[in-house]
Amino acid sequence: MTMDDLCRPDGVPCGPAAVAKAVVDSVAESSRRLRPNLLIIASVFIEWDAADKKKIYDWNYEATKTAIRRTVAGEPGMSEVLARKDTAKHPFA
Repeated sequence: MTMDDLCRPDGVPCGPAAVAKAVVDSVAESSRRLRPNLLIIASVFIEWDAADKKKIYDWNYEATKTAIRRTVAGEPGMSEVLARKDTAKHPFA
């Protein structure tokens, strides 16, 4: 599957293209830490009027890589989640 296979008809790279690349890159970079039976479920939202193709791709890629890295590291702990729940901000905006 190529990036073109995962694009919207108007040519905007979908989040799934970035997510797929981030998953494969994460496995390639840290396959010893990832269990062979690991299941990754990703939900991607793209604002209907999003126009910045690079930002759409980059943010979805970085969000997925960050989520995988943090999950493998066991981060964040529940105490941190609860302590920061009212001050959470978009990490890339």
